[in-house]
Amino acid sequence: MIRLKLTVLVLSVACAVFPAIVHAQCTRCCFPAPNVSVSPVTAEEGQSVVVTAVLLNCSSFQRVLTAKVNVTPSNSACASFAEAFQVSALLLPFRSRAVSYTFAAANCDGRYEVKESSSNASGIATAILTVN
Repeated sequence: MIRLKLTVLVLSVACAVFPAIVHAQCTRCCFPAPNVSVSPVTAEEGQSVVVTAVLLNCSSFQRVLTAKVNVTPSNSACASFAEAFQVSALLLPFRSRAVSYTFAAANCDGRYEVKESSSNASGIATAILTVN
């Protein structure tokens, strides 16, 4: 944890002192945030749906990072079609990787909230999946 704080501090100072040189690194790693995307955003029942998240390793050492995803229906009648999964990846220092998971859209029409949290970021990212 101390190494992570030190890395963030060094990159933050570098961003302030040498903004043109380290701008790309700072926007990539200084402030990682959870993220999630769903494709397609509107699916037919049983159609394949891909959920993608990008993991960022902002440490100076390799780490295994995990994206945890919950797919929750807005309609309580579809509650049995909720999904939950996690995807992990080993990342080298200051690298990112897109991870994805594919599942069949529920056999229950409605709106589904897709929430993602990452082991390297605070907060939750949300996307919406609509099943027709």
